[in-house]
Amino acid sequence: MKKLLFILFLLPVSVLSQCNQHVFTSVGAEKWTNFQYQDCDGEAHYFGLPAGGYTVIFCADIGTAFVLNGDGFVYPLLTEHPAYASCIQSPCLGDLDNSGAVDVQDLLLFLSNYGVCEN
Repeated sequence: MKKLLFILFLLPVSVLSQCNQHVFTSVGAEKWTNFQYQDCDGEAHYFGLPAGGYTVIFCADIGTAFVLNGDGFVYPLLTEHPAYASCIQSPCLGDLDNSGAVDVQDLLLFLSNYGVCEN
């Protein structure tokens, strides 16, 4: 059990945070709008949408999606849009392969990605 807890401490905090779909839109905007958000893996993203009704949906950590400038807007969806990739993360901490159990397969997945990166 202590080894499993040690492995969980190695995971980024963002893996354990709440993430859901957010709508980024320039519908009704009169000028270019710049946005920022942090994805479910903790990576920061910045992008812009032109005026005139463009909408995209991305998975973002709760509280990290913002309008930087412009007159578009962003809001989290209360239920997932079925046409976009799910943001739902496994409720089972340590279940890296989302099988519903923390088992040897999760450890093997962790170990297969352990070590020096080639890039």
